[in-house]
Amino acid sequence: APPADPDEFDLLDDAIGNRRVIAAASTHAGEEKIFIEVHRRLKEKFRDLLTIIVPRHPERGPGILDIATVAGLNAVARSEGHLPDRATDIYVADTMGELGLIYRMAPIVFIGGSLVRHGGQNPIEAAKLGAAILHGPHVWNFADIYTALDRADGAVEVADPALLVQKIAGWLTDETSRAASANAALDTVEDLSGAYGRTIAALEPYLLQLRLHYR
Repeated sequence: APPADPDEFDLLDDAIGNRRVIAAASTHAGEEKIFIEVHRRLKEKFRDLLTIIVPRHPERGPGILDIATVAGLNAVARSEGHLPDRATDIYVADTMGELGLIYRMAPIVFIGGSLVRHGGQNPIEAAKLGAAILHGPHVWNFADIYTALDRADGAVEVADPALLVQKIAGWLTDETSRAASANAALDTVEDLSGAYGRTIAALEPYLLQLRLHYR
């Protein structure tokens, strides 16, 4: 699981408080606009909702702020030193190396690159930190792990904004269902892990021979 700075965790956790949080992580052009519309529709029912958007390329942060503003939403950028307050709808986490922090804040995570024809980003880190995972159909670059997650109900494929709204609303309403999906995701990635250790164990006899040879 990726790390998180404990001081930054405390600051962001205090700022968010008891609000409902969802995140769109490693997003690409086109996906932010979709997720901002998803937020607008979800906010009709979940008034305290905070959406965190983490663009794959942080330099796109100002453009995402503009999209949110045009949509009539209150948005602030982490790169400018802001923390979300009660009025914040969209928190743009346009910084590097902080996905571990965001995944710890958001129990529901959409993995970007998958609603556009880029290819989805790696979902393993989100799964290891207990997130219920959503993704689009374009995940050929991580096909094996997404197939395993989907089969175990540890992730859900969504093809359009309407399905995103429907699934997120369901998980925001039904904590038991969300937690079951998150647990299935964690179990799946743990079952698929361990290749490094097994490889080293298999190589150890040969490495020992080399050490003895060079002595």
